[in-house]
Amino acid sequence: MTGVAFSLFSIGGLLITLLACPVIRLLPGDAARRRERTQWLIHKLFGVFVGFMCTVGIMRLHLKNAEALTQARGALVLANHPTLIDVVVMISLMPRSDCVVKGALWNSPFLGGVVRAAGYISNAKSSEELVESCVDALEQGGALVIFPEGTRTQPGAPLRFLRGAAHIALGSDQPILPVVLSCDPPTLSKGRPWYDIPPRRFEYRL
Repeated sequence: MTGVAFSLFSIGGLLITLLACPVIRLLPGDAARRRERTQWLIHKLFGVFVGFMCTVGIMRLHLKNAEALTQARGALVLANHPTLIDVVVMISLMPRSDCVVKGALWNSPFLGGVVRAAGYISNAKSSEELVESCVDALEQGGALVIFPEGTRTQPGAPLRFLRGAAHIALGSDQPILPVVLSCDPPTLSKGRPWYDIPPRRFEYRL
């Protein structure tokens, strides 16, 4: 079922790129309004994906103070990064949010179109451009999701934070919302294939 879930995820992203994004561009409103609509659509798609994984028994989701994410506006959301689906779970709770994505995802044939339409920020930029783009996103009133580690961590490995999040926090002077994520048993972590799922459903906590 994990393969089905991720296949549906990729197909959903492609359909949004091919069908929904052109429709959003035709609706009235400026570029900022189009980004907000696309972000809301991604929020709903991620919610369907998370709900499917819970329904078919792949994972069980435990939430604590999740309303802080749902209501986040103009906040820098900093989270640890134990699994492949961290940003998916978080954005499923956030109707409007920006995030920093890998350059490979920005150019992905499946998800690249919707990522760009949502105004997400590519980490392929120079450090100065990346910080400037993140500060601009925060000043426009959206919540910005960042993983200070820069990549997923292996279970039990010490946390190593990059400086980018600190530069963004200092440059924006916006409130910081810390988020702690955990997954038991460990799965979808760095160096572990997405199809290598434990025999029992994993417990995901936010």
